Amino acid sequence: MSRWFKMDRITSYTSNEVEISGKTKTNRIQITDGHSDGYVLTCGQDGNASWQVPLPSSGSTTLTVEDNLILDDTTSATTSQAIYGINVITTATSTDLATKLPAATTGRQTVFINNSTMPILVFPSASGGEINGVVDGYAVIPNDGKAYTFYCIENPSPGAWTWSSPALGQIQLSTIEISHTGGTATTAYGVGNPGAQLINPSGGSWFNNVYGTYGPVGVINLFPSSDYWATSTLTPKRTLVRTKVYSNIVTTDNTTGFPFNVVQMNRYVSYMTNATTINNYSASGVQLSSGSNTVTVGTLSSPVEIGDSGTQFTIKEAYTNQMPPADTDSIGMGDFSPHYFTFSITIPADYATKVYKFNIFLEHT
Repeated sequence: MSRWFKMDRITSYTSNEVEISGKTKTNRIQITDGHSDGYVLTCGQDGNASWQVPLPSSGSTTLTVEDNLILDDTTSATTSQAIYGINVITTATSTDLATKLPAATTGRQTVFINNSTMPILVFPSASGGEINGVVDGYAVIPNDGKAYTFYCIENPSPGAWTWSSPALGQIQLSTIEISHTGGTATTAYGVGNPGAQLINPSGGSWFNNVYGTYGPVGVINLFPSSDYWATSTLTPKRTLVRTKVYSNIVTTDNTTGFPFNVVQMNRYVSYMTNATTINNYSASGVQLSSGSNTVTVGTLSSPVEIGDSGTQFTIKEAYTNQMPPADTDSIGMGDFSPHYFTFSITIPADYATKVYKFNIFLEHT
């Protein structure tokens, strides 16, 4: 049984996309056979299950839309599974952000539109499945409201899929240098601007050392000063997807050799959620240790430089580190202010005496 559903507007967007507008949201749906008008949208069962778009062609192809795909878990153990057709995601959380592809059928395709507040993960439908040639890997779908299509190129199960991942933007901070003397832990705040670095400040908590306060409408007064913070002019705001950190740390710098004796890096943010409210949050963290990745090519300089053979780096997906609310991973211009961020880096007491260097890259949608 089907029921009619009233849309405010259905318009052609490109030669193979239509834009469907309702009372609360607008989605663009890609039609693979090139038609862009004359669609009939019907609703199955109780009106909430899925939307169907019968194509006005000689065939009987039907495009099905799951307008609220429910996500589950953060790994391939997810019980959520996408359909063949259009999968619209409206809600994702740090504990429920994963789904699986449909059972593999060569030649079929499925589309994801992520309208939630954070990137999501898409896994193969079965263990041993491939996405872009990576066995048991996953795809990260940004929360940008755009359509991303997965094509099945091999079946039966576990199957293989291909898709075109989005081009990511990247922000690179200036090189952060921290002079450390063994025997005492060193904590430095800043983003690499010359002369703007707090070393072991007296404030008992991070928010006693770096924070924002209310200025005029849309303005945040940053402490100790704006030189200790960074932001972006990206409009609309983007979402952090991945943090990359490269260093001049080598295994011998950790004089105790304990794998849990790590260099800790924390990101803090300050932004406005309305005309008068300032939010100062601890946003995420990454670590560098003897268990981190190490560069395996090149040579080892003296003194050691970032990227030398044997130096440590880490690449961390944002979804594994996000702290609520989701806006802590926003980058760029918000509705009421820019989203500012800064870092603290703590080098343990038993690390060797030297100048430690870090290059930080923030990849975003």
